[in-house]
Amino acid sequence: MSLRVAVAVGCCLLVLVGAGSFAVSPDASDPGAAEFDRTVAMGLTLEEQRLLGSGRFAPRAQVAYSQYPYVVGYRGVGTTASAVDDPLVRQQFGYPRAVHVEAAPPDVSLDESGYPLGEYSGQWIDADDAYFVVDSAARTPSGPATLAFDARADAVDFAESHGGSVVTWAAHGQFETPRADGSNARDRVETQHTEANATVASTRELLDRPVSVVVGEDAPTLRAALDDAGANATVQLPPGTYEGPIEVDDPVTISGEDATIVGDGNGSVVTVTADDVALVGVSIEGVGDSLEPERTVAADRADWDRATEEAYGYADAAVTADGVDRLLVARVGIETPASGVVLRDADRAVVDGIRVNGTDRWEDGFMSVTAIRSPAVVQGSTFDGGRDGVYTHRSSGITVRNNEFIGGRFGTHFMYTSEALFAGNCATGQALSGVVVMTSPSGIAIADNVITDSRRGILTSGSDLYVGANTVVGTRQGVSTSARNSLYADNAVVGNEVGFRASSVFPTSVVTRNDVVGNERHVRATTGPLRVWSHNGEGNYWAGAEGLDRRYSPTDPVDGRLHRTGAARTLADAPIVRGLRALRGSTPGMRGESVVDASPRSTPSNPTRLENARRLADGRTTVSEVCGA
Repeated sequence: MSLRVAVAVGCCLLVLVGAGSFAVSPDASDPGAAEFDRTVAMGLTLEEQRLLGSGRFAPRAQVAYSQYPYVVGYRGVGTTASAVDDPLVRQQFGYPRAVHVEAAPPDVSLDESGYPLGEYSGQWIDADDAYFVVDSAARTPSGPATLAFDARADAVDFAESHGGSVVTWAAHGQFETPRADGSNARDRVETQHTEANATVASTRELLDRPVSVVVGEDAPTLRAALDDAGANATVQLPPGTYEGPIEVDDPVTISGEDATIVGDGNGSVVTVTADDVALVGVSIEGVGDSLEPERTVAADRADWDRATEEAYGYADAAVTADGVDRLLVARVGIETPASGVVLRDADRAVVDGIRVNGTDRWEDGFMSVTAIRSPAVVQGSTFDGGRDGVYTHRSSGITVRNNEFIGGRFGTHFMYTSEALFAGNCATGQALSGVVVMTSPSGIAIADNVITDSRRGILTSGSDLYVGANTVVGTRQGVSTSARNSLYADNAVVGNEVGFRASSVFPTSVVTRNDVVGNERHVRATTGPLRVWSHNGEGNYWAGAEGLDRRYSPTDPVDGRLHRTGAARTLADAPIVRGLRALRGSTPGMRGESVVDASPRSTPSNPTRLENARRLADGRTTVSEVCGA
């Protein structure tokens, strides 16, 4: 790579990785170690870093690659070992020119969780000169940890105290960590559906309670009925209007038919503070319009956690539940200028078959369902208007499935939430995105959804995500591939201004078996190195690339127009274009901002899904007809 090319590529990458990122001189035979904060860092999620907190550390390493102008930092020695031997990494970034590891502090110990105690030493040593302790009790929030030492005696002392054995970098295959690639999230989809089914079944047991009070017959008001009902009974609401707000502080079921609970326009209408509560078959009106009323957040929350909870978790709502176990909100109709259902620290909560009508302008309203540290099941519901259909904060394991999102800002908004499932949903008319993953979580599965007529379809971040079998039609930007080490497979991306947006600075994801048709631009790539979108000889189906017996690059000025004009096919076969294509494929400096499919398909991967997407794009069918197909 020439210095001029390297500098040009580096200047462009600077915008994305930050002005402080450490650039590797192309002429340096032995690149030195960089300050970790100046590397392109990978590894622990933001939530996992928060769990470490102060006084703990995660082993760190860094690698300078031969065809990548910036040093890559890894939080985890095992992750580093896996990366340097990964064929995909080598294909895109070249061989590792230098591997440095950070020596553990001499007085390192472990806490009760196995997390290493101490401060980062800042002492970087060549991996070949280090001694590693593997299979000890040391771990980080993401799993077992390998520690590096600059002196063999220190490594032996640690192993004698905490188990494990001492090895050198030559044996790094022993402590490689299987690279996250989205397969864990994909394989967890069915398991998470099964677990969600069990949670739903548990809450439905609350519908079998005997009726002890009928309002209007046995008690004059709903409040009086709740006082008289006793535990584990049902309060029956005949058709009519009932005065709220109410607090449910006993384990009861409130069941109605054509019954409406009306608040006084201030605060939440139904507040649940007891375990084992069900609210079924009623409508709720008269919700207050305050988005940030007076609230009390635990003083021991971290500043960022407290700020997020205060901003999103205390709006007026039709139903608010705080610190409860086993809650069912089912077949409830809600009119609200603020939130619909707010869950804080709720276990085994199910929101099933409700309808929330929010504000016409998303800027004026709030969330249909807010889940704060609540791994709930939200299913079979319709969320029309308001800000976000479902908003989550630290609700790892939440399941959002088979819902309809209409209008609003985001269909579902994941914040600090890992291992979530977003499946079988339909989102249309979202101002910003059908589903968005923020704050770099891991292990989210986004599967079997239909998203259309929104600014963006699927907007991702984080790592180890599975984005599969989705239909994305009629957006400005269909699918973002900015999540790392993730799997994007079997999606139909049709009729968008931009089909895929490749934006990760260090792309390590697998993109395969997708059907990409009828987009103005199939792919837009931001500044960065080559992205290879095929896996084990299996690529994607690209309209315009049918029958090609070579690599296809949807970001190439000529290839990218094959689906738009017949003249592009003629130009693509011209000798000078073939020569430039070959040069770009062999010269690292000419591969930036590129996506290459080494094995483009001649036939669609998923013909039925693709046909449904085409019918959606040209108006021959509706979203409701395609959802669940």
